[in-house]
Amino acid sequence: MKNKLLLVLLSCFIISLANAQSVKISGVVVDSTGTPLQMANVIAYQQDKNLGAFGITNDAGKYQLLNLKKDSTYVVKVSFLGLKTMVDTIKNIQDNSIKNYLMLEDQNMLDAVNIVYDMPVSIRGDTIIYNADSFTNGTERKLGDVLDKLPGMEVNEDGDIQVEGKTVERVLVDGKEFFEGDSRLATKNIPADAIDKVEVLKNYNNVGQLKGLGNDEDRIAINIRLKKGKKNFWFGEVTGSLGQGDAAVRYQAKPKAFYYSPDVSINILTDFNNLGIQSFTFADYRRFVGFKSGNTRSSGSSIDIGTGAGGLLNLQANRAKELESKFGAFNGSWRASKKLSFDGFAIFSSVDTDQETIASRTFIGTSLEPGAVENTEDRSTQRNQIGIFKLGADYNPNADFSLEYNGQVNLSDVSQFNDFTSEQEGIVRDIDQNESQKPITLDQSVNAYYTQSEKNIFAFEGRYVDAEEDPFYNAIIDPEIDPITDLPTRPFNGRLGLDEEDPYNINQQNLVQSTKLDAKADYWRVLNKKSNINVTVGTSFVNQDYNTNIFQIRNDGSRNDLTGADLGNDVHYKFRDVYGAVHYKFITGKFTITPGATAHSYTIKDRQLGDTNELNFEEILPDFNVRFALRSSENINFDYRRTISFSDVENYALGTVFNNYNSLFNGNNQLSGTTNDRYSLNYFNFNMFNYTNINAGVVYSRQTDAIQSNIDLRSINQESDLINSPFANQTATGFGRFSREFGKIRASVNANLNWSTFNNVINGDATESENITHSYGVSARSNYQDGVNFDVGYNVSFNNSDNGKQVNDATTQTITLNADWQINTYWFLDVDYDLNLFKATGGVSNNYDFLEAALFYNKPDSKWEYKLAATNLLNTEALNRNSFGQIATSTSFYTVQPRYVYLQVRYDL
Repeated sequence: MKNKLLLVLLSCFIISLANAQSVKISGVVVDSTGTPLQMANVIAYQQDKNLGAFGITNDAGKYQLLNLKKDSTYVVKVSFLGLKTMVDTIKNIQDNSIKNYLMLEDQNMLDAVNIVYDMPVSIRGDTIIYNADSFTNGTERKLGDVLDKLPGMEVNEDGDIQVEGKTVERVLVDGKEFFEGDSRLATKNIPADAIDKVEVLKNYNNVGQLKGLGNDEDRIAINIRLKKGKKNFWFGEVTGSLGQGDAAVRYQAKPKAFYYSPDVSINILTDFNNLGIQSFTFADYRRFVGFKSGNTRSSGSSIDIGTGAGGLLNLQANRAKELESKFGAFNGSWRASKKLSFDGFAIFSSVDTDQETIASRTFIGTSLEPGAVENTEDRSTQRNQIGIFKLGADYNPNADFSLEYNGQVNLSDVSQFNDFTSEQEGIVRDIDQNESQKPITLDQSVNAYYTQSEKNIFAFEGRYVDAEEDPFYNAIIDPEIDPITDLPTRPFNGRLGLDEEDPYNINQQNLVQSTKLDAKADYWRVLNKKSNINVTVGTSFVNQDYNTNIFQIRNDGSRNDLTGADLGNDVHYKFRDVYGAVHYKFITGKFTITPGATAHSYTIKDRQLGDTNELNFEEILPDFNVRFALRSSENINFDYRRTISFSDVENYALGTVFNNYNSLFNGNNQLSGTTNDRYSLNYFNFNMFNYTNINAGVVYSRQTDAIQSNIDLRSINQESDLINSPFANQTATGFGRFSREFGKIRASVNANLNWSTFNNVINGDATESENITHSYGVSARSNYQDGVNFDVGYNVSFNNSDNGKQVNDATTQTITLNADWQINTYWFLDVDYDLNLFKATGGVSNNYDFLEAALFYNKPDSKWEYKLAATNLLNTEALNRNSFGQIATSTSFYTVQPRYVYLQVRYDL
């Protein structure tokens, strides 16, 4: 079956290559003085007005029109803003030909502007405008499908958009943010047939007054321009699916609606399904509730108070045995007047997940005894329910002043039950585990920007966070068996002072209440067009109360509170950071140079166990950036910055916390911050002449005073605390990617190398772990208007991990073969195949593959579409993951969702 499938997809690839035979037209475009014109548009139409090819001249005025059909007649149009459009007819083209064009001044500027709008690609200042219909063939369904076909753009599996190797930070629709500019929700939900143009906004800053003052050159946003018929009207789609899988009925209900006008925008998304599709993932949640950077420079100092994840349990859909998702979201904006606008969103998500995992873990040993081996089976049921609500307002009375307010509430209700079995040296223990949490976070921010004059610009940014978290953990554990006496023993050798029971019912309650206030003010003095000075003052205050207690539920139902002085926490924690910074940005020739430094004064104070502890110290954090612009789309960027990060109250609390059935944890109130020196060198090059995209870079970081674990490991049980390591942790990364379009085929190669070292103390011995991973990949995909299109890729990754006691080598190969076939104007076939080959030290190997297929039926101009789809056609039962840690290596096998077959109907509104 697999070999036949590979042959079919390979045949599609060969057929596509055969269709790629063509001729080209090339030449040079100059003005009346003979000077080459850069960024002139050259387009070739067939006599039936169909687009044949287009090109943009490079800095030497050269252009090329590729993939033209032999024996065809083309009308070539050459346009450049302010110059008269050239029109040339080339009849019955047979071979590659050279055509040079001389452009003269045009007295009618408006005509030139109109022509620019009709071009497949046009450039105006820092904006590249792509006409979507020039690159698509009608088989695209969502924004992500359209973006994947635009030159220099990539959309990964998570929905992150890359433009010329740089990550897009915000997505707009007709100038309005789509769900806070979130790229994944945009790429997965905006209908492809609503898209007129895609505008790439380079040197982006959403506060116009600040544009150009900082280092915005690598900041990118995209703006989706809707087609005329989608404006001032409701549009969207209603999708319903019904099928069978794993002896159960499978369903999906997914209505969406959109409305855009100059003053109002409304986006409504829903998705209810048990097809294993997560409409709102853990990564999405983190993007909406995690730290949101401001529009000004970072202070270089950070403290994580743990409110970002909000208790949401992380799980990948392809590791689940069963997954049912309910999702609903609303996003809207209203321009109340020319000066005042409002925006907001509400997101609801509920995900129920069943998971089955079989794992084997080998712990590190000592010179006297080998490491313990634990074999586990885990059957878990998980529920994640979340709600996120946000309301914002922007007040812009004039071009010199803007005021922003954003208020957001994050709610979660999370629970998980694990039916867990642990086997060690033939002894089997049952361990039931329950986890739950209902965190709540209120996050508010106020930003103000004022331009006093062309030379003086001011900014204020403030943020206040109030959060409460209440994680609860319960484990019902069979007694351990002493290997010498063969008698039951208390967990952790009696360390917790538990009453003797069978089984042991141990509970850990935590309550964390946190407030965090960040405030900063910036002043820019613009010296001239090429330089400015930025002065910053700011502060960060954190207050946290942390209470924990461990208790036992006896078999008779009574409660045993463990009252040992070190078995609970009642901690009040304060963190204060006051800082000032100065940066000087100047441009000389092709170089943009920005040196700077930030001076910090820190106070860390905790009160616990009847004592008060206070740490006071100062740090100066330098940073330095140099950008060398070889051309408008080619640059080299060097960046150095020193940062310092701090832990929150949980790592400073001295009392013991029962983290897991085999793990106890203690904090350390003498911890200082971790200093990180990071050096990076990046190269970006995007050539619109032949659509070559090159990006490469190296990054080196060195952590000193890194917060590391001091672990006492006994068999599979561990008790750990934290220390500032006297040894530096180091990480070095190198990457490179080259892609180019050959006619209708885009090919790419990439390579990545990562080396890292980390230090821990295990059983009193300083242990260094070293990890080396290098990977290589090749891929190719086509974009033909008719027939078969393909997307093929191969990636191989090599990993070597040495934790000081164990050395492991692993090789992973991944092959992706995806093909779609526009059979005729009614039928469309889409097939996706992934093959994974894995092998590791100790004879560990696992191969698994997934095949999905979908057949679509849609009459031209009909609002109805029908889809017959099947997932996991090969009925793969499990996949594996291997991890190499500092105290253990593990191999895990996850049961995955079986084959689902369903019929889907979609109606376009």
